[in-house]
Amino acid sequence: MFSFRGFVPLFVLIVFSAGCSDPHGGRKEISGAVKFKGQPLKDGTVSFEPLDGQPTRATVLLTAGDFTIPRPTGLVPGRYLLRVSAGDGKTAVNPVEADKPPGPGGGTNIISKELIPADWNVKSKQERTVAADGPNRFDIEIP
Repeated sequence: MFSFRGFVPLFVLIVFSAGCSDPHGGRKEISGAVKFKGQPLKDGTVSFEPLDGQPTRATVLLTAGDFTIPRPTGLVPGRYLLRVSAGDGKTAVNPVEADKPPGPGGGTNIISKELIPADWNVKSKQERTVAADGPNRFDIEIP
């Protein structure tokens, strides 16, 4: 036979445990600032690539040297390879043949000269760890 007394505590437990689940799948908000040669990096990107098999990665645009990855699209805890990229916005380069003029026939090209040293970019070994608790703020100083 059905007992209403036994049902009420079970119902309350189910309701409260459903309300406690993480709607963001363990993702954390990430923020920080990037300085290059002592000055905020005006434009560019910061990329986080997973090193521990996490299912999340991100590339975010800099705004006046700052970046934020909101929690809904954030990163799950773990180690990430960090890469920073910023073009000078004026020096057109040929990405295929560096000794040749940019673009087909020597015209201009939207790819510009990379400002960030390779050890913070294509050859980066920079790692950051996203923590399960506490703030995940990464202030980056590139010499």
